[in-house]
Amino acid sequence: MTALVERHCDLRERVTRSRLLSVYPKVIHGLTGRVPGLGLADANIGFGAPRDPADAWSMRQKWCEAMGIDASTLVTVRQAHGADVARARRTDAGRGASPKSEPLGYADAIITNEPGIALMTLHADCLPILLYDPERHAIAAIHAGWRGTVSNVVGNTVAAMQEAFGTRPDCLIAFLGAAIRDCCYEVGTEVVEAWQRAASRRDGRWSFDVVRANQLILERWGVPREQIELSADCTRCHGDRWFSHRGQGPDTGRFAAIIALAEDGADTEAKGTYEAWRNGSS
Repeated sequence: MTALVERHCDLRERVTRSRLLSVYPKVIHGLTGRVPGLGLADANIGFGAPRDPADAWSMRQKWCEAMGIDASTLVTVRQAHGADVARARRTDAGRGASPKSEPLGYADAIITNEPGIALMTLHADCLPILLYDPERHAIAAIHAGWRGTVSNVVGNTVAAMQEAFGTRPDCLIAFLGAAIRDCCYEVGTEVVEAWQRAASRRDGRWSFDVVRANQLILERWGVPREQIELSADCTRCHGDRWFSHRGQGPDTGRFAAIIALAEDGADTEAKGTYEAWRNGSS
């Protein structure tokens, strides 16, 4: 079945891209997904047991090829459901890319302003967030579950970009990708107490909208609402397209959020594209 799926599956058509980020030709990005029958674990790219690392590395290479990215330039971190932010440099290319390589460190967000590396976070219900600063030509990839959201991982990332690159929040473009939504995300009172505005009561139980919560944080930091794009996909509701810890169990695979800066005069072109977009939307 795997060979049949591979022959008829063009992963370029399976990559999920942001409408807002796609305005910028020098930003390469995308979300991978779940493709039943592809590889040993439905196109999973996570190395963790019980998944086969060799198969996952093969899938990473296939997905990256579909995005136009060299898989050997991937940079990953050991995600800890926290709020730490790691800065990646060109010399970090390949950290955590292949099964025997060492990730950059423990963090739930990665930032850079250097081309030649592709930032990647892994997900199976937790929210993927991609940020781009067209003015400073800097990017971020963020992993935000409820713990990271309550700990303000996205706010910490914006602050880190301000400190490292001089990023102005009102210039940021944000893509909040597929995640478990409030229709399927039952939580305890500790989350509700921390995030009243993103919690709701359903059939006597509390649920949490992790996408809405992170949108609110970005807006509080000064990112204009029209520069924040939200995916409507719930990973548990659409388990045919996404890996979901709550929907498929703890042994399910992982999908990735990937973002990179292209080479060759990208800064000038990106700034021009950004100004044209801002002027046209005002």
